[in-house]
Amino acid sequence: MTAKKPVAAWKDDSTAPGRRAELTADQNQAVTDRWEAARAAHKDLDAAVEAVEEALRDTHGAKLEGKQHRLMGLKAFRRKVALQAEEHVPLEAILRTVRDLNRYTLTFAPNTYTEGVRHTYALLHERGYAIVPGSEQNTWEDPVYKGFRAVWQHPDGTARFEIAFHTPDSYRVKAENHLLYDLYRGNHLLPLGAETDPMAESHEDAAKIIQHQRYGEIPAKGSN
Repeated sequence: MTAKKPVAAWKDDSTAPGRRAELTADQNQAVTDRWEAARAAHKDLDAAVEAVEEALRDTHGAKLEGKQHRLMGLKAFRRKVALQAEEHVPLEAILRTVRDLNRYTLTFAPNTYTEGVRHTYALLHERGYAIVPGSEQNTWEDPVYKGFRAVWQHPDGTARFEIAFHTPDSYRVKAENHLLYDLYRGNHLLPLGAETDPMAESHEDAAKIIQHQRYGEIPAKGSN
């Protein structure tokens, strides 16, 4: 059996605004191992979600979007964990509860959206997957991000995966709004104890108004 190659300490080399996240060698090893486990699981998870898409494509307009984002990038995962660790969250807890290393997006036509989500639940249940308690997030009333997401896990304790449910239009607006989100995210990643820039805060407020207006221009989904 080939010995596992040691992993060195890691420091974020991003040029984006905000503080530079870091991981020790031991932390980085644990993070990398968790990511590798998610990568190993993605083929089976792909098959489960693609089966849902195929079953509901003709009846509910199901479409699996953003396939290139189905596995969070290792660098993004390292940065996410490092920033949480800075807030004194135990590494073991972060790795145990991470929900979106494997993530998918399903869109349904507005008039079949609610039924499409319900059928997705049923189809995944048939495959043995169960909802992770407390993972369901309905943000259709949120002014800057509209959608519904939930996390599933197989009873044997293998990898969790998240599905975000959108209509085609809400998915399009989400993608457009992400560019605005990136513009003001740096103000939330300043060095600990640093004061926020009032100008940056005003830019964030303006961006959120635009995000909200974009959602107001799309057709409403079917009622829950």
